[in-house]
Amino acid sequence: MKKTNNRGNRHTAVTVMVCAMACCATLLSGCAGGGHTAPSTGTATSASSSATAKDGTVFTGYYAQQIKRTYDDAHQSLTKKILKDSKITDEEFNELSEHFSDCAKQQGVDVTFDSQGGMQTTYPAGMSQSDGDSAVAQCDEDNDFTSMSILHDSMKSNPKNEDPAVPLLQCLKKNGLAEQSMTVDDYKAIVSDENKDKNVFGKYFDESAPGYDAAKAKLYEACQTNS
Repeated sequence: MKKTNNRGNRHTAVTVMVCAMACCATLLSGCAGGGHTAPSTGTATSASSSATAKDGTVFTGYYAQQIKRTYDDAHQSLTKKILKDSKITDEEFNELSEHFSDCAKQQGVDVTFDSQGGMQTTYPAGMSQSDGDSAVAQCDEDNDFTSMSILHDSMKSNPKNEDPAVPLLQCLKKNGLAEQSMTVDDYKAIVSDENKDKNVFGKYFDESAPGYDAAKAKLYEACQTNS
């Protein structure tokens, strides 16, 4: 009897598989908690730039710095080949994904992906989940799968590498969910503090909070989802 392990959608802000292995690590986004998505507190910028890897390869564009780090830390030669032109096409990422799944298959683990980017792992009879997870994690590291997955998804969803808090706060203000005088730094300070977050925005995501507003809660969720 085979064991099946579902891994969730890579593209969500807090990804089951990616965050478990790397906590959505050092590339772009922080791990979020609570009733809403916390914005990145990283150094995302809308300014195009350039960066030079240790071997002299030059990267350009909005993600130059992140591409350089991924390139320098790469374990797989295919990763460096893909990144040399400062892009990751869907076809290139699919090729990398196949290398990852082939690696897992050699360890007896079947890895498949659905149309939404979700990943499913199936372990053979007799293999414990711990052993299966270890095999998948090693193949992930050897093929730079998590780091490339985060980078690929981010380059598609946020091509100019803009701070996601900017459009999010604009949406909140537009819908009367945040004070017009609130700055991006103010917003980040609030949502990074659980007590402040509940005091300011709790009525939009916590049904037990005083003054909970179901109608505005839907608007709040829409801003979090679409910004």
